[in-house]
Amino acid sequence: MRDLVAACTAGLLGRKPAIDLSREEEQAGSAEILLATLTGTRKATLLEVEAKVPDGQFAPLYDMALQGCHVIAEQMRNCLLEHACEGFSLRRSLRSGKKV
Repeated sequence: MRDLVAACTAGLLGRKPAIDLSREEEQAGSAEILLATLTGTRKATLLEVEAKVPDGQFAPLYDMALQGCHVIAEQMRNCLLEHACEGFSLRRSLRSGKKV
């Protein structure tokens, strides 16, 4: 595995960007984007826009979604490392004859 994909939604609440809007906030009809990135390179693999984004609001909305992707990527990386360490520990225990 070379990289992970992380995705995050961001939308406008009033004129302020926010991530992970609730259903009620989404149904208010303001602009919303879905961004998926490769976590290592931070390159966008998907960008979907749900409604017209007001002038001057796309960059803050994109940056907010990118920050959300970064947070999700860190959490995924931590979970993968924890799972891998548990697996390696189990293998080591089995090889040495210890009961788990």
